[in-house]
Amino acid sequence: MSTADHPQTDGQTERVNRVVEDMLRSTCAETPKRWSAMLPLVEFALNNAVHASTGFTPFYVNTMRHPRVPVSPPRRDAGLDGREVDWLEDISPTALRKQVDDFLSTRHSVLRHEQADVRGRGNVWTFEVGDRVLLNAKNLPTHAMSAVFKTKLRPLFIVPFKVVAKKGLAYTLNLLKKMRTHPVFYVGLVSRIMTPVR
Repeated sequence: MSTADHPQTDGQTERVNRVVEDMLRSTCAETPKRWSAMLPLVEFALNNAVHASTGFTPFYVNTMRHPRVPVSPPRRDAGLDGREVDWLEDISPTALRKQVDDFLSTRHSVLRHEQADVRGRGNVWTFEVGDRVLLNAKNLPTHAMSAVFKTKLRPLFIVPFKVVAKKGLAYTLNLLKKMRTHPVFYVGLVSRIMTPVR
């Protein structure tokens, strides 16, 4: 762990902090007005996810059992007589189907990215002058980001900017004047505007 006087941490702590930050960022993006009400769900999701270092979930490491979640079917060996599983009837088949479809859609996207990583993926997109693109905010100076967003949990990609010039793999973007930063970026820091799949 780190302290204010000694900010260095080990790689494992840095990785966990990055995961927590990513989850909080996506929660803030999804529900900007109610993100604090979602914190118990974020905590549950973190504690119910398998960690690569242990091979188990934190719930299992602490209690030696996995928690029951609403979509967990009862185990056959549980010896239930049926009354205890009435709650399963309350789950809407439509809502469950939507969750499964969302999961499958996300899983296909992850598999495509993994396959692209195996092939040595790079940002091979090309943009033309006049295209609107998103800018990766990871390397922008603090003063440039504070002109757009005020919190640490800002999105990874910021507002669409117009491409005003192209030279090789570098693109000049029409940045906001108040960002006060150099407007030329490598293609790897520029992304297409994706429309969400519903």
